[in-house]
Amino acid sequence: MSTGDDPYDPRDPDDPRVTPPLLDFVLANAQIRAVGAMGSRQVRDNGYTLVRRTVPDYNLIFLRQGRVTWVLGDEPVPLAAGDLLVVPPGVPHHATPVSRHVVIGSLHVEATLAGGQDVFDLLRPPRVRTVRPGTRLAAHLRSAVAEWDRDARLTRLTLPAWAQLVTLELLVHDAELGLLRPRPVDPVVAWVLDELTERIGRRTTLDDLAGRFGFSGQHLNRVFGRVLGVTPLQYLTRLRLDRAAAMLTDRQLTIRAVAREVGYDDPYYFSRAFRARFGRSPSEYRRHLDPVSHSG
Repeated sequence: MSTGDDPYDPRDPDDPRVTPPLLDFVLANAQIRAVGAMGSRQVRDNGYTLVRRTVPDYNLIFLRQGRVTWVLGDEPVPLAAGDLLVVPPGVPHHATPVSRHVVIGSLHVEATLAGGQDVFDLLRPPRVRTVRPGTRLAAHLRSAVAEWDRDARLTRLTLPAWAQLVTLELLVHDAELGLLRPRPVDPVVAWVLDELTERIGRRTTLDDLAGRFGFSGQHLNRVFGRVLGVTPLQYLTRLRLDRAAAMLTDRQLTIRAVAREVGYDDPYYFSRAFRARFGRSPSEYRRHLDPVSHSG
């Protein structure tokens, strides 16, 4: 996720950028919830003013048109069209107008991992960034703001999907530009995440991982669970099954072959694990991908 040509070492604790395995983990496992009844699109022709307040969630503020000064605590943050501001929970903030005509989109979200870890606190995106036209994030934000101008009943139905789409794209956008500055975590987490991506097709035990890095299995489970909310082997299982689901789209591969490719020698055990993850057996999942060709 570098913005330059400098080599990237995922095991360097002094490199402030997010490691690709950590970002992939968050994108695949973040539980994102829209807070409140609806997102809002606010249009003002006499300037935009917001009285001082605090909120218990993350408030994403997208300035579609105009200029506003947002004040976080005592720090003024000037916003122009195209800027996206992330207001953290518990931070007093208010807004004062700069231009008369203003269009603002506002979305309240929570993003956590399985153990309750705060995704924004883990990856630490900047409070404000300019979203360039033509980017996926800009397209999602414009569409979301337009959506919030529709009937409120329809907006309530679509809001969870917009919260998921905008939040994940925000993290990808910031990572691609090198803007994420994740909080320091135990380096063993980055090491193990990187190692697990290499072990998808190999039989691996907790003792294997512990011996690889010189830690006890108990220590690996404790550190991994504290940071990411799962154990290393739970995450490896998810990696394998997600890879298997992608491979099932290739109908030239038998289910037994797919199982072997992702580290399962026993196809029956693979089928049980796959059903637990996706609610269908591998054969049912494959049929569901193309129901027409298997009808009649």
